[in-house]
Parts: sequence; C-alpha cells; structure tokens
Amino acid sequence: MTGTSMDSANTLAVSASSSEPLPDDALSQHQRTTDSQAAYAYVDPWKTDTVLEGYQQATVHLGEDAEGEIVATFVRKNPSQLSLQQRWRRWHYSMRGHRLAIMYVHGWNDYFYRRHASEYWESLGIPFYAVDLRKFGRSYRSYQTPGYIEDLHDYRLEFNALRDQIVKEQGKDVRILMIAHSQGGLSASLWIDSEHPHHVEALALNSPWLELQGNRMFRLLSTPVVQMYRLRGGKTIMPMRDPGFYARCIKRSTGGEWDYLDHPLNPDVEFLPRAGWMQAIYNGQDEIAKNLDIQIPVLVCTSDKSMMLQTTWDEDMREADSVLDITAIRQAALHLGDVIALATIRGGLHDLSMSKPDARRKYFRIVTTWASMMAWRRVIPEPWVSEALAKL
Repeated sequence: MTGTSMDSANTLAVSASSSEPLPDDALSQHQRTTDSQAAYAYVDPWKTDTVLEGYQQATVHLGEDAEGEIVATFVRKNPSQLSLQQRWRRWHYSMRGHRLAIMYVHGWNDYFYRRHASEYWESLGIPFYAVDLRKFGRSYRSYQTPGYIEDLHDYRLEFNALRDQIVKEQGKDVRILMIAHSQGGLSASLWIDSEHPHHVEALALNSPWLELQGNRMFRLLSTPVVQMYRLRGGKTIMPMRDPGFYARCIKRSTGGEWDYLDHPLNPDVEFLPRAGWMQAIYNGQDEIAKNLDIQIPVLVCTSDKSMMLQTTWDEDMREADSVLDITAIRQAALHLGDVIALATIRGGLHDLSMSKPDARRKYFRIVTTWASMMAWRRVIPEPWVSEALAKL
C-alpha cells in the first residue's frame, strides 16, 4: 500500500519559487522548471543506482518540512545498458509519430525494486521510470519518520517532477501510462483528478487502496478513533499489526518466488501506521467516495478474492489479496471518473505483478492490451508481447 501538512506544502512551494535562487553553479548542473503545475526545486543528474545493477537514480529536491530536507528519487534503466533490440523498438515507435513511456508509483512500506516489471516494458521498447516517494526507500533519510505524510496531495511535487523528467528525455510527443500500486494508486488518482497532468494519457491501477478494508461505512465509523489518536499528535502510532502473511507469500525463503525482500534497503527502519498518515488515507478515500472527475481512461486490476482479515496463515493466501478488500476497491473504482475498466486476475496477489506465473502474465497482458488501445492508440506487435511475457 502507499503529502506532508499544509504548512509543509506551503514551505515547499516557497522553496521552489524563493527570491533567493540557487547559486549559478547549481543552476548549471540542475534542471529548473517553469511548469505552473510543478513546485520542486531541481533534479540532480543521473548516477549509478544503489539498489539495481544496470539502473540509474536521480534525486529530486522538494524543499523542507518540519523534519528537514525532503527528497524523492527517480529510477530508470541505464540507457547505455539497453540492448540493440530495445533501442530499435524505441526507434520504431518514435518514427511512427510518438514515443511511449511508463511512470510507476509504489505503495506503502515500499519502494521500487521490481526489476522484472521494468524489464518487461523495456523489452517492448517502452521506457520505464519509477519514483521512490519522499521518506521511502532511496528517498528515506535517518532524521525522518518513515513514510509519514499528512496530505496525499503533497505527492504532486514528485509526480510533476517525474512527468517533467520523462517529457524532457522522451520528447514533447511522449504518451505516458501511469501505473500505480496500492497507496500509490490512491495518491495517483488524486493527482490525476486535481492536476490533469499533461502527457499522462491513461492510469492503470494495481490493487489500489481506494477504500478501507470492509467498506465506506466502516471507514466512517472508525474515523473518530483515528481522530482521537491524532489529538495526541499526528505521529502517534496506531494499534494496527501486520501479521506478515503478505511478505510470506512473496519471499522465496518462505515459499514465494522472489528474493527482492531478502536484502531490504533500510533493514532497521520500521514503517509504522501513524494517526496523521491514517487521516490522510481517510481523507483521500473520502474524496473518491464523493466522486472524482478523472478525464483520462482508468484501468483497475484486482485479484479475484481477498483474505485480509484472517488471523492465522492459510496456504490459499498465495493466490489472494491478503492486504486489501477487492470488493471495496472495485466498488470505489466506479467513483473515479467516466471511463473506468475493471479487470480480475484470478489467483493474483496484492501486487499482481508478483503473483504466480499464470496470474502475473495475465496481469501484464491485460495492462499491455488495454494501454495499447486507451493510452497509446498503437498496437504493440503480438510476437513482442508473447516473447516478453514468456520471460516473466
């Protein structure tokens, strides 16, 4: 699953448009933005990624909040590491009038490490960009409260910055598909609705946290509890326990298929649910319940079943969403806009891209086919898709 207080948001905006500009040498090294939607200061040059071999990362500076400087981090495959086939396929699209790109957002207690997802899209000739949001993954700093935010709209800073970076590198004719998972899906939906970002042609949501586990009524009834804890301070820890079932489904050492989690980026850091963060989630979900007006096509993908309220382990969790309520998600999805497509991935995990082979291949095929029609208006050759799916 996956910005700061209104005061913090104002601080960021001032930071980006301050009467005290960056030194000339800094301006010569960093990207400045004149986009009215953006409020970030600058993006550092790309450098070797600290997590994925063959990838690069770039830090985007977002100003400061009450805890100090805040940054986000962009991740992409190193262009020099692209195969000849990948280069040719990128050229194939650009010669037909436009370029394609993916903009990926992770969820709560997460960051970008899903190499297989990036490699899938890159093998089709589609550049893949991810962001580690502020206080997550590569963007976390030791003086910060991990993952803490009090207004999901504050993420517009890193979203705008990444959109601008993609346009800068891929050209003004680029068509962006935004893919967002869990809490990232909630935040992305709010951004698309409020900002109407240029160049973002469609939104594909992977098990987005659009509603609380259960339903809207449960969220309304539990709101006073969250507010009570928040009276003690926004960073008051909520009594919400993670039994670890989802991690057990993913990790190879516990019967899953992936070793991504065997070497966590911040092993000693605890991502704890806090009252201010929970209120931000509730506020975002309440906005959706009151209807958004997203004006681009939206695809919402979920598993076919949820097993998120059980207190004991069940092997069936390996083919279910053990984190969120898929019925609540699908009902809430109808409030996003006028053009909404729902897709069910039988046997899918919470992150559908990390499900068992048949389920994850179905997920990637559905997103690819849908995006070809709704985001890119460009049919991706079937042999390319079949070849890429076989490698997942």
